[in-house]
Amino acid sequence: MPAKTVTRASHMVALLVLGSTFLAAGPASAATPGRTEFEILMNGKPVGKHIVTVSKSADITNVRIAIDMAGKIGPIGFSYRHRCEEAWRGNQLTSLNCSDQENRSNKSVAANLRGTNIVVEGTGFKGTAPATILPSSWWRFSTINQTRLLDSRDGKLSRVNVNRVGEEMLQIGGANVRANHYRVRGAVNTDLWYDATGRWVRTAFKIAGQSFDYRKVTSVSGSPRE
Repeated sequence: MPAKTVTRASHMVALLVLGSTFLAAGPASAATPGRTEFEILMNGKPVGKHIVTVSKSADITNVRIAIDMAGKIGPIGFSYRHRCEEAWRGNQLTSLNCSDQENRSNKSVAANLRGTNIVVEGTGFKGTAPATILPSSWWRFSTINQTRLLDSRDGKLSRVNVNRVGEEMLQIGGANVRANHYRVRGAVNTDLWYDATGRWVRTAFKIAGQSFDYRKVTSVSGSPRE
């Protein structure tokens, strides 16, 4: 695969995991369980799925994330698989374990709360991060208040800058959903939408001349939120 195409494909995958966010007051309570599933479209055609499942066990919130994607950019094929598990106590991340496979490239990260720091062991970074840092999984609305994120692919600490675009009406499952639109610039360039209660309802971006869009296929009411 030509180096230029590999770079473009890698940037595309980064957007899938390092997705977007910020600037607005939003829900701050402990997460509400639920499941959200997006169909990933490239130029209007399905290429994969992104699923987030949030459950509770005593005082711990458990999160499972699965992304599977395959397609072609021109004559070049790509495949991507991401699995991640997060554990939270209230709004505090206590652990994270992720594996990431892009074509033949493997990445991973494990992170654990230790006192006032998160200890990170990743293929892209090994060291400590503030305990307040959030991962780049995007299901938590409070991500919009961050300027640095823990990359769920390889543990890198990524700087981001986010601006609120405005309020828009989205069609989800045949219903109108009012959502706030945010634009992220920095480590990635992408757009995200959250409804009035802080539920993640859409993602869109462009890379290598291709347009990608997350179409929500599960109900908004059953989706997890903070």
